[in-house]
Order: sequence, then C-alpha cells, then structure tokens
Amino acid sequence: MAFKWYYDLRENTLTKDVQEDYVAIPRKLLSLTPKDLALRIAEERTEYRADTIENIINIYEDMLMKALCEGNTYVSRVAQYQPSITGIFSGTGLADPTINRCQVNITPSSDLKKKLQDEVILEYSGRKLDLGGANIAEVLDMTTGKTDGTVTPGGMVQLKGNKIKCINADGSGIGKLTLYNDSESGEEVPVLGVNEPSKIIFVFPTGLLAGEYRLEIETYFTSGTTMLKEPRTLVCPLKLKLS
Repeated sequence: MAFKWYYDLRENTLTKDVQEDYVAIPRKLLSLTPKDLALRIAEERTEYRADTIENIINIYEDMLMKALCEGNTYVSRVAQYQPSITGIFSGTGLADPTINRCQVNITPSSDLKKKLQDEVILEYSGRKLDLGGANIAEVLDMTTGKTDGTVTPGGMVQLKGNKIKCINADGSGIGKLTLYNDSESGEEVPVLGVNEPSKIIFVFPTGLLAGEYRLEIETYFTSGTTMLKEPRTLVCPLKLKLS
C-alpha cells in the first residue's frame, strides 16, 4: 500500500543569502486518538469491539508511562523510548530543577523507518509559504481574554503579527482567511472587522463542529501600497480550539 505526504514549501531563514532555498512543511491531516485507532482496528478485525480495544490501548499507555517513569527503556515495533536528563551538572552532582529535568527521547524503529522509505510518496502541494518577515504572533479570544487558542463561537477573535493585512492582488477586499478542520474542510471568514498590517479582528463562525482548526491567511500585502506578485500564505502557529 502506498501513502502520500503532501507538503508546502517555506523559505529557509537559515540561508537568507541563498535564493530559491526552501524547506518542506508537511500538510497536517488528522489528529488521531486511541478511540480513532480502535475504530479502525474494529473495522478491519470485526471480532473485536472498538470500546474494548480503546480500553486496552489506554491501559497499555498507562503502563508504558509508569515503566518510563521508573527509568526503563522501552522498545517496540514503532519506536524506542529512552529516558534522559536535560542540562549540565556541577561537580557536586546536585540537580537544579530549573535546568535539569526528566525527559524521554523517542527514536523511530528500523521497521517504521523502512515503512516510511518504502511506502510513503512525497508530493508537492504547489504552495510556497513565502513569509518575508510576515507572521501571526498572537491569537486573542476577546470574549474570554484567553490566548491559548481557545475560541468562542460568535465571539470576536483578534490576531496580532507583522504584515498580516489580508487583501486581494489589486489591494481590494479581504483576501482569504480560512479555518481548516482536521479533515481539511475549509470555512472562509467573509468579513473582517479590523484589517491592518499588524492586527486583524473577525467574528469566529458559528455552527462549526467542536475540534481543532488551522487558521490560514492568503494575502498579497507586503508593505504600504506595494503588492506581492504571488499571494503569501500565513499559517497560524497555534491551533484554534473549539469545544
């Protein structure tokens, strides 16, 4: 079975002196949970109930976390989990809780690496995320005051950043501000209350299903009255969460 990973291109900020130098950004699809995997297994193996499978996965993950907290290394067909400690120590050997913390390094297994190499095909989406210094720096739910990505249906959302003004090629309109759910279904925001280079305010749509949404801005704005020849796509680094 062959799989496809679609990807966008983003300018490589580490090599600013090199023209046409980009890095690939995989397009995100679904954020799967144990319940989702349990349903998939139940569809393929009908002798197992989905709720039973989900319960077993949860028990397995609880036991895995316990084993790792004990300091054990865990090796599976998917990955190796290796306990490690961050930071450096002085000769006293005393741990500084602000620097030295417990963590787990996860390394893909040889089976997973081989499967990725043999069965996954890369395909370019045709989109270049040419940032040019533009970025979305903050998302504010003006109803609750939260900046963690939580949004309120029908409430005002404020975006702050640089060069985020959303306009068409001729400088008119509002360009495109779109919300994508996990299945990549897009909901375009038709009206912007405030549309400035460093701030955008809009009403979050009502009637959307609960879940996480990726916010994208497609705009020709760069600075002043100068327009880009091709649209720039800005992806909000924070997923918007609708409960």
